[in-house]
Amino acid sequence: MPVNANRILLVSLCILCLSFCFKTFAKINKSDSSDWGKTYVTEWADNRQSAFSFSFDDGFISQYENVKNILNQNDFPATYFILPPFLTDSLPGIWRYGTWPMFLEMYNENYELASHSLNHPDLTQLPIGDTLTPNTIHHELYHSKKMINERTSSEYCISFAYPFAIHNVLVDSLTSLYYESSREVGDVANQSSLVGMDWFKLKSNQVEFDLPRDSLQDDLDELNTFINWIDNSIQNGTWGIHLAHEVVPYAELNDLLNQGAYHPIANEWLILLCDWLEGESDQNKIWIETIGNVTKYIKERDSYNYYIISKSNFKIEIELTDTLNNAIYNHPLSAFIAVPDEWDFVLVEQGNETEVLESFYTDSMQLVFADVIPDGGLIKLTKYEPNFVTNENNNDPQFFSLSQNYPNPFNFSTSIDLVILKDSFISLRVHDALGNNVATLVNKELPAGNYNFKFKATGLASGIYYYSLNTGRNYLSRKMILLK
Repeated sequence: MPVNANRILLVSLCILCLSFCFKTFAKINKSDSSDWGKTYVTEWADNRQSAFSFSFDDGFISQYENVKNILNQNDFPATYFILPPFLTDSLPGIWRYGTWPMFLEMYNENYELASHSLNHPDLTQLPIGDTLTPNTIHHELYHSKKMINERTSSEYCISFAYPFAIHNVLVDSLTSLYYESSREVGDVANQSSLVGMDWFKLKSNQVEFDLPRDSLQDDLDELNTFINWIDNSIQNGTWGIHLAHEVVPYAELNDLLNQGAYHPIANEWLILLCDWLEGESDQNKIWIETIGNVTKYIKERDSYNYYIISKSNFKIEIELTDTLNNAIYNHPLSAFIAVPDEWDFVLVEQGNETEVLESFYTDSMQLVFADVIPDGGLIKLTKYEPNFVTNENNNDPQFFSLSQNYPNPFNFSTSIDLVILKDSFISLRVHDALGNNVATLVNKELPAGNYNFKFKATGLASGIYYYSLNTGRNYLSRKMILLK
């Protein structure tokens, strides 16, 4: 009986196809144990596309009365470059400057207090001098930093802004003796990596408004131009810095201009900017952080090394190091760490910090996305068996319960209720189907009680998402559906 050549060809092709599919399936579903413990630090924190920093100069009272409340609505931090001798201990203060209690309150809310010198002189016109001689460069740089450090003993003052944005090579070299970075003016965003004295030429975009300024409409062209500038920074993966001074309600703007204020910003203008930035942040496009913390992240990221101390199916131990001063450079780095395939949930421990994370698969390895600190102690990863707790069957009543979000499915926003029966450090996060963190609803110590959190799905595509709650000892996750 003759053999059908076409049939042989078809069978051969099927076998070849099945062989290819099997190899592809094996590759997709099994990672190599040699990969376990490999650590990849992301360009920006939380694997975002770019970075952005708010900065405000001189220490004006309006920065406490207006900026603080506006930025707090979005949980945005900022850097305040203050003139320490001009801050008083109480009101009435000096001219329009604020008080130490005001700025220390903001410092305790994770705002950065940075130096703008003692007396705001043109540093290029001063003699070099020394730290004991007033009206010299050394004296201005050293004592401004010293006064801030004495008030904020838990952290070093590391950022400086040149008065009038004027500096030269000599001023730069002396500034580098006391600070980790310094800011000038320029409409070009900063690159994601900087070296040497580039750190003492940080560019910041100072928005200058055309007159007249009789209504918010008059300022919208500058707002649109500035938003386009930030958007360009996002596309290029760079670090944009905003420079501003006083911020007041629009109704008070012209009075302030008549007093000689330099391009003040209206509350309403800043609110519109923050609303736009919130949307970009919700889509993981931009990391909004202080100048000091972005400085720390970049320098740590560009100098880190990791060493796999041990690895097995039961435990992975990693040492993450850098060559920087640990008293200053202690900011967490966001990192993907490879783990065994069967580790669906991973307990990550470093120092006194513990966190349970859900792993995910990408390319050819199983990964967990964690925050780790160089020289912050041995990083230990172990497989975690979550103790799921539900309202219907509360197996561990001394800790917490988590309700199904409502409504579910949802269109734009949904509510999540939880009950904490014991004071705990609580982390409530939202992840997509690949395990990428798309929102952090809470990440702090909370007292026992009932809580309700709102989740806005700004910029997210329709699909299945997960929200997870953990205390480091217990973990609970639920599924929700976004339909647009």
